[in-house]
Amino acid sequence: MTTDQTPEQKSAEARAEKITFGIFAGIVLALVLGYLALGLTGVGLVAVATVPVIYVLLVLMAGGKG
Repeated sequence: MTTDQTPEQKSAEARAEKITFGIFAGIVLALVLGYLALGLTGVGLVAVATVPVIYVLLVLMAGGKG
């Protein structure tokens, strides 16, 4: 069963989708740059640095604010 969305809801959903893709692109870009700069050590440092960011995003999504 589908529900019709208002233009405001469609706009908010599109904005949230753009933000999500932007975050994913930023993480991938950071991984590539980390690899180019420091090799596997750089990838490890980026992975460690993104753990709190992804944790906060999950908490926001679970709370209905994201």
